Amino acid sequence: MLSGLERLPKEQQPPQELLLQWIGLTIQIEQSNLLTTKACFRLVDKLVKNGFRVCILKGQANHSYYPEELASRRSCGDIDAWVAGDESRVMNFLEKNYTLTGLCWLHASMNDEEGIPVEVHFRPSFMNEPLRNKRFQKHFRDIEKCSCYKEIDGSQLPAMKIDEDVIYQMNHIYRHLIDEGVGLRQVVDYYFLLRAWDEQHTRTKEETMKIVYWLGMKRFAGALMYVLREVCGMPDELLLCPASLKDGQFLLSEIMQAGNFGHADARMEALKGGEGHLQYQLGRAWRRLKRNMRFLTSYPGEVIWEPYARAWHFGWKKLELWK
Repeated sequence: MLSGLERLPKEQQPPQELLLQWIGLTIQIEQSNLLTTKACFRLVDKLVKNGFRVCILKGQANHSYYPEELASRRSCGDIDAWVAGDESRVMNFLEKNYTLTGLCWLHASMNDEEGIPVEVHFRPSFMNEPLRNKRFQKHFRDIEKCSCYKEIDGSQLPAMKIDEDVIYQMNHIYRHLIDEGVGLRQVVDYYFLLRAWDEQHTRTKEETMKIVYWLGMKRFAGALMYVLREVCGMPDELLLCPASLKDGQFLLSEIMQAGNFGHADARMEALKGGEGHLQYQLGRAWRRLKRNMRFLTSYPGEVIWEPYARAWHFGWKKLELWK
């Protein structure tokens, strides 16, 4: 937003007090990006030296898609690193070198030496529906075929190949929508990714959409294309597939009402659990069920199989903690 305001003539600038606040916040974002990027290289260096193959997912790797003047102003979050290899070996390394703050089927959470939050992925992502998930894991099973080195802030960082990133980050936005809530932040990332893909791709749109369909995301792809066109102004010729008006309006409505991780979703406020542990867990389960029902007609497979996936992930976690 500030980058846009800087292009305005002086007479159209906002009040100086507001402008100074935005400049201050932007400087904080730029500094946060600098620290997070350094943490990325530090993490990769440590993992590679210990014999692991690493791929940085989304996050700082997206800087390679942004115009140079905007990359450092992208709001950054935690670091997501896909680490290939035996899960037990990865876990042993993490436990010896870091203090784990969380564990699930998808990743282990921790903070690095400087306190930057990190998620080490055992697998890039997942689908709730078993068949679709099996296909997704098959497509992304080989880290060497899926990753390459990209220049980030003058250095080479292992990241997802752009042809695979178009599919992976579509799934990432899809997971946000189904599981928590999606914000425009992820949409803007995908906008710059898709513009870069148009110049660098080796797969055709038809080949890419064939994979998207195989993974069960064709309907969501049409919705996402609508949001990219209506909100970001992406030309039709750059879209992966035709925009879906009905699904796109539904997705945009969810983005505007829920926001990133659903923090702004007023519809969920009345469904908070009680203060006791059991009451809290029951309230949380009810919130999730109530929320998932909104997606039943649009994405039935993900909603119907969500309890199964949750039980599977829970069992995996308990087994790993026992081990």
